[in-house]
Amino acid sequence: MNETVRVNAAMSKELVERIDEYARRNYEDRSTAIRQLVDFALRERALQEALSAYETGRLTIRELARSLGIDIWQAHDILAANGVATAQGDATETRPAVQDLIAALRRDA
Repeated sequence: MNETVRVNAAMSKELVERIDEYARRNYEDRSTAIRQLVDFALRERALQEALSAYETGRLTIRELARSLGIDIWQAHDILAANGVATAQGDATETRPAVQDLIAALRRDA
């Protein structure tokens, strides 16, 4: 188990009220609710940054998967769920390349 560290943070009264409401709805204490919310926010932020990096060509799908700690098929599913194209270029650009690859594989078989 990870070592627990006490953290103090200043928050607006409205934010604390929202956290408390979340805690009540989920039958949690405030501390647990804050941990859950921070963990979720950090994971979501990492996902959004990784998706942005993939969309702009700064990450390959393998690098995206590695950065999120998932396999390539899960990364593909996440991209599809977020409306991010997994193939670059349109079919007229990729079809000849795929056909060439298939022909090369058949020659080698």
